[in-house]
Amino acid sequence: MKQFYLKQKVFSLTDRYKIYDEKQTELYEVRSKMLSLTNKMEFSRIRDGQVIFHFQKQLFHLMSTYTLMDGNHQNLATVKKKLAFLAKKITVETPNTTYYVEGDLTGHQFSIIHNGDEVANLRKKWISWGDTYEISVYQDDQAEFFLALVILLDSMFHEESKRRH
Repeated sequence: MKQFYLKQKVFSLTDRYKIYDEKQTELYEVRSKMLSLTNKMEFSRIRDGQVIFHFQKQLFHLMSTYTLMDGNHQNLATVKKKLAFLAKKITVETPNTTYYVEGDLTGHQFSIIHNGDEVANLRKKWISWGDTYEISVYQDDQAEFFLALVILLDSMFHEESKRRH
């Protein structure tokens, strides 16, 4: 199991996130594109600057839907918000499998489930400057993929709260 910490930069014109390991070493950075209608974002490694994921919102869907792509813009997964009344639910469809994301009503705790097993979980801190998450990943070989999903979850629920206000 690996532990990560995600922090959203507060004073920025675009969404910016940094991801740290348990020693607070900065590992990844995520930046959104300014004035992007489809909320485009890039997820890159700090050590070599390589973009390893791209995210893009799909337009004209009733529920929020995003495409997760690799660094070469090849589709890896479709992330769809599901209609649920007492919890937050999302499906992540890849070419080979489906993951389910289940969260509490407040959007502060989520589990990523695959074949009935929890493969990652995240907890949003209640009191912090900007959004701060603690992320536990139980499949080390999929850590970057699950970290990318956490960014998408945060984006999807920020989008939802903006519509309500």
